[in-house]
Amino acid sequence: MEVLRLARGRKAWAGAAAAAAAAAAAVWLGKGRCQPPGSTGDAELPPPPQPAPPPPRFGKRIAVLSIDGGGIRGLIPMVVIASLEKELQKLDGENARIADYFDMIAGTSTGALIAAMLVTPKDDKTERPRTAEEIKDVYLELGPKIFPPMSRAWKFLLMFCGPIYKPTPLHDKIKEITGDLRLDQTLTTILVPVFDVRRLFPRVLSSYKPRGKHREGEIRPKLSDVCIGTTAAPTYFPAHEFQGYRRQANGQRVIAARYHLIDGGVGTNNPTMEAITKVASELLCENPDFPRLTNNVVDFTKYVVISVGTGSFKEDMMEVYTAKECARWNARQWAFDLWRARSPIADVFTHASNFQVDFNVAMLFHSHGCERNYLRIQAMVDPSLNNLSMDNATAENMNKLINIGKGLLTEPLARVDKSTGMYRMAEKPDVGERPTNQEELERFAKILSEERMGRLENKQREEAPQAAI
Repeated sequence: MEVLRLARGRKAWAGAAAAAAAAAAAVWLGKGRCQPPGSTGDAELPPPPQPAPPPPRFGKRIAVLSIDGGGIRGLIPMVVIASLEKELQKLDGENARIADYFDMIAGTSTGALIAAMLVTPKDDKTERPRTAEEIKDVYLELGPKIFPPMSRAWKFLLMFCGPIYKPTPLHDKIKEITGDLRLDQTLTTILVPVFDVRRLFPRVLSSYKPRGKHREGEIRPKLSDVCIGTTAAPTYFPAHEFQGYRRQANGQRVIAARYHLIDGGVGTNNPTMEAITKVASELLCENPDFPRLTNNVVDFTKYVVISVGTGSFKEDMMEVYTAKECARWNARQWAFDLWRARSPIADVFTHASNFQVDFNVAMLFHSHGCERNYLRIQAMVDPSLNNLSMDNATAENMNKLINIGKGLLTEPLARVDKSTGMYRMAEKPDVGERPTNQEELERFAKILSEERMGRLENKQREEAPQAAI
């Protein structure tokens, strides 16, 4: 009976998807994109876009993907996300993309760059985002250009002359990826933490419409400006300044805000809690895309959250720095440890919040009886490997990071212990076996696929013309 139910559901989903795709194709062709530049006939037409994911009000769950910051270590979450996307493609076809299944994708620093590529069209011909594998290839190509290899001594000397790395390769690639898209023009909602040095204040920028009478008519910032801001890691890249605008009733555009941004990781390297609370805020403010609340209470059992880290050190081997050596450091040594060829202060701000955020989110879901709705995948490595530097983009190290990601998939799922705050291996309910991270991704892929299928069916049912009485 279960097989028959799923078969009927897939058949209904296929019908809903086909109808939505046909409508999307009509709109797409109506935009004048049936003959892209250089095309010579119908044979060269790209396939029409997949139906856009219906908003949460058509479904039962709210899906969130969160990606930590960490420079070139973004290759680790890319391996995990690519595995999730492959599972979704097994269920729903090779054209499935991550953006089709998540109501919000949050990312800090390198996580924001990944998120931007997940939620923006690859090009004007397809209007579909890159696959996760393609994004991984972008990292492999771009990494050595952003973080060119240099000796410890040269890196040390550059620190006295300004940021270590030239921002041009990174900034040019971000602009190429995002074009002129603004935050509210992405394929699904994106959320990016940043830090404003002008006011010494953390900010969270998202696709959602700003609230408050004083923000009426505000134009959302360009995605490129936001990504450049959140990747401006102190000592590595320069801070980024740009202006925000607001359109007045008479149509005139005026300056509404001034942004002076550095890497969002200084305050929120793991943006999972920011994403959860932002969605809760939209629910409480009665965003029409979301279902109405009962008694004005957010039901966290409706959330499905996947959070992917960029690697940390094993808890039983966490003697990375000691108080004895830190006590002797001056400002320069905090900025750069010549012996380790890394920045202690950067290590501190990228790792500081990760464990605490994970613990808080895990406790939130546990207290609502839905612990299995939250999946945190984080690589725990031996500090002696010295491969967690955010700017080591040699071919050898990037391959190591990819292998860490692949190995992470086969490792048993680890959850935060509620009493100690330390990671422990999870067990399957009523079975006693330890699921792997890959098995959990497969379970979540089924949940996401069924949620999307249900939304498409409900949307088609709501929009279908009423039968004549």
